[in-house]
Parts: sequence; C-alpha cells; structure tokens
Amino acid sequence: MTDSPIEHPLGQPDTNTDQILGETTGDVVVFHRTHGFIRAPGFGSVFVHVSNLEEGRERLEPGQRVHVRIRKGRRGRYADQVRVLHEGSTEMPSAPTTPPASPMQDIVLTIARRLGERESEPINLIRRLVKHLGPDVAWTVLDETEQLEAQGGMLLPNKSRRRTPGGVFFALARDRLTPEDRANLFPKKPWKVRRTRPAKEQTEQPQQPQPAPQPITWEMRGPLIDEARVGQGRATTVKVTVIGRPESIVERGNTVILMLTHRGPLPSLPKGVPTPAEVPTTSYVVYVAAKQWRGVAEPIKDPEDSLIIEGTQVWDAEQQVIAVYTTKIGTKLMQRAKRPAPPAEPPPQS
Repeated sequence: MTDSPIEHPLGQPDTNTDQILGETTGDVVVFHRTHGFIRAPGFGSVFVHVSNLEEGRERLEPGQRVHVRIRKGRRGRYADQVRVLHEGSTEMPSAPTTPPASPMQDIVLTIARRLGERESEPINLIRRLVKHLGPDVAWTVLDETEQLEAQGGMLLPNKSRRRTPGGVFFALARDRLTPEDRANLFPKKPWKVRRTRPAKEQTEQPQQPQPAPQPITWEMRGPLIDEARVGQGRATTVKVTVIGRPESIVERGNTVILMLTHRGPLPSLPKGVPTPAEVPTTSYVVYVAAKQWRGVAEPIKDPEDSLIIEGTQVWDAEQQVIAVYTTKIGTKLMQRAKRPAPPAEPPPQS
C-alpha cells in the first residue's frame, strides 16, 4: 500500500523521537531545493528533507539509487540518513513490491496539500499548471505564494478580503501565462457556487435539467483516486469473509496455514461502480489457530463442503499476498445443519 504524499511532514522532521520503521533502498522520484520524494519498496512514496541527506550533500537527482532509514513522525513516514549508492556499491537493491508512482502525481498532491486545496476543480487546475509551466516553475510559484502569505497575503482586486493561499498561487501563475494560455487553462466559471445571491434572485432563475451522471469506467479510476488520496481518512477496522476449499493444509505447531486464490467472477455489484474487464488473480494466505481448525478438520474432508472463514486482513508485501487472520471458521454444511427446521404442516382436519 502506498502512503499519500500529504501525510509526509513538509518541514524539517524531528529524528530525535520519531519511530524507526526499517531500512531499505529506493529511487529518487523528484527533488526541489529542500525536499522531495523517494520511491521505497514496501513503503511507497516517502518524503525526504534536505536535512536528512548524508553529510556534504545538498540535493538529490531523479533516478538516483539511495539507501534510507524510514521513520514515522507526527505527520507520516519520511526518509532519514539518506545515502546515495554510487556505482560499484556492493549493496543489492530490493525488488520493488509496489508499482512506481508518477512524479507528477506527487508534485500535484504536495502543492495541493500545502495550499489547503481539497476540491477536485482546483486540484485539476494545479495539475494543468504543473504540466504547462513545468515542475520547477510550479515550485517557484509555490515558494512565492508562501512568502506572500507570511507577509500578510494578497487582497482581492476589490480589497474586500485576502485571497486564499490557492487564490494567491493561481494569481501568480496567471501572471506567467499568455492571454491565450490563460483562456485555455483557467475555467470561465468559479469552482464553488456562490451562496450570497438573494433568495428571490435564486428562485427566479429557470431550473435547468440535470445532465445524466457520467458513468465511471475502470480506466478513469486513477485521477479520481488521486483526488481521494488528498483527503484520505483512516480505517480503524477491516473485516473479510473468504469462502473456498483449500488444496493442501500446512500444520505447524499451533498454526494451520491455507492458501486460497480468487480469479472471479465478481458478485453482482451496485450500479455505477467501476469494474475491470478481467478480474485480477488475488491470493490469500489464511492463518488459523490449531484449536479453531479442530472444529472443521473432519467436516472439510467431505469433497462437497467448503470453508467459511471470517477474519481481518493485511497486505503481506514480501510475499505479495493478502494475509487473513481467522477469527471465526466453519463450513457450509455445518452452517446449513444449524438452521432451524421448517415448521411441520398441521394435519388436515376431518
């Protein structure tokens, strides 16, 4: 699983008290002046600050191979003791366990986080500006924005109030565009519906028919996930039910290990949910306590029966499988036997 860039500390981290998660090798994705991101196997996109580079080094270059210590601070994971692995190094890099993320994605999400923008329209505009102006100019505009904010901000043209940090960023970016580029990059309508109009004026507006919602396909999920990643929450409980029949059973000590693979088809899903054309193969390693297994060891010998496993799941990056820790286990035939018998029909009255 990949950390969102917004969870990383955006200032100099505190390495005196932050927890050490481990050490690994990774690749530099992007670096700008004081900070950047490293793609580390098993940790995803990890923030790095210039203060955490090896002594004598003031910057990193995209594509460099580095050895890092991963720490976890108040605002997420970050890299510490970052050392560039030069040619001829005897250290072997770990095989990546997660797909590489786009540097553009990291830049856009980081800028959006620092500006406090969470809505889809301004985030998409940031993406277009970064692509048009280039990452270096976008970082420079962000630096100028934060400097202006520290000095009191920028007023709207009518002097009624200060611009938001995002408004300052977009105003500074507009100054770097030609009139033609401004018309192409900036929307003609505001992102948020203004609610300051009198109620009478609102009621007099003719109601326009609502357009049919655009169906979301599997191929469209990437940008939508980027938007969700900006304001992602935290799951406190994860439950899973796995139904199937294992081919082999491994018993060691007080643990029984089963391997089950799902290749589809998917069940009937709510309308509008994007689904892949082909269901990817997903492997599950199920851990069962020996005491739990004794209750199903005999029933599962019936070739017509299947296990019903309930538990909690985590991603095992090293083995590339989903690990399921069993909290309850039974079989279909055992469950069927527990169902109450239907009431007997009353005898016919003479």
